[in-house]
Parts: sequence; C-alpha cells; structure tokens
Amino acid sequence: MLGRQKFDRFSFKRFFCVSFISLFLLTGCLKEKLDHWLNEETYLFSGTYDNQYNNDTLVFRDGSVLISSPHRALSVPYEVDGTLITIQVRNNSKEKRPDIVMRIHGDGEVLTCSACAKYNLSNIWVKVNFIPRSEAGTQ
Repeated sequence: MLGRQKFDRFSFKRFFCVSFISLFLLTGCLKEKLDHWLNEETYLFSGTYDNQYNNDTLVFRDGSVLISSPHRALSVPYEVDGTLITIQVRNNSKEKRPDIVMRIHGDGEVLTCSACAKYNLSNIWVKVNFIPRSEAGTQ
C-alpha cells in the first residue's frame, strides 16, 4: 500500500509538470490567435487613408496605425468598436493625454475626428483606392 501511494504521488507530479510545460509552450502560440479572435473587428479593419490638406497618411494594419507625415512617423495601437476607432496616443498609463477617437463612415471610405487638430492632424480622412462593396462583388 505504501509503494502505491509513492507511485501515485510521482505520477501526479509528473503529470502536473508535463501539463504545465505543455500549457506554457502553447500559450505563446495561442495568445496571438486568441487576441485576434477577441479583437476580430480591430484586425479586420485595415487600409491607407490620406487627406486633402497635406501629405499625411494613416495606415491601419493588424491593430497598429502608422501616422506619417513628411517630418515624422509614429506607430501606435488602435482598437475598433462598431463605428469608432480609438487610437492610443499615451506612452504610458501615467500620462493624462486623451486617446484619439475617430468615426468610421459608410463602408470605411471616410474617417472623421473632432480632436485631431490637437495633434496637428486633419479632421477628415479618405481611404486610398476605396472600392465600394457593391462594385467589389461585381469585379
């Protein structure tokens, strides 16, 4: 009976160690897939936007937006929730700077922003090479 208890404890420890190591190794692979699944709306939103006033562009891809102008470039995370895009401009949680919130119009052909002027950005952005859904289905 005593030998059986030692074997059961050893088996449990080995099972626990193998399970923990397997979970640890899989976590790295699954984390990215889980993030894409939980934030599907964000990862599906992509495209390049420009404005009529200057050469600034916004490039949305994989949860990160590249804000570029002739004098600077900045890559920051964004999140889509329905018709709103929230662009995180704070460098850390201690900063008091508010995020940029943009509204998506139509099929994503136009973005508007009421607070972009604070960051020297245009308030209207138009998608480059936009193809409406109705035309995209016929081509």
